[in-house]
Amino acid sequence: MVAGEWKMTFREVREQLRIVGVLISKRGSSIRVNHFGGMPETACFTSSLDEALTAGLSMARPKHLPKNWCAHR
Repeated sequence: MVAGEWKMTFREVREQLRIVGVLISKRGSSIRVNHFGGMPETACFTSSLDEALTAGLSMARPKHLPKNWCAHR
């Protein structure tokens, strides 16, 4: 980690994705990302919290994103 770099916790990522309608869960070192009520085929699995956040935000429909996030997508 670079000095001054801030890493989000699993809880912070979960709350951020919940706002945009995406569910994240963790079992062991595997992180599962999917839409609320999403089918198993639409789930994304990763071991990286950064990748989980990126995948979750890309799954989110733009109408659910806070306006200030849309510029950063």
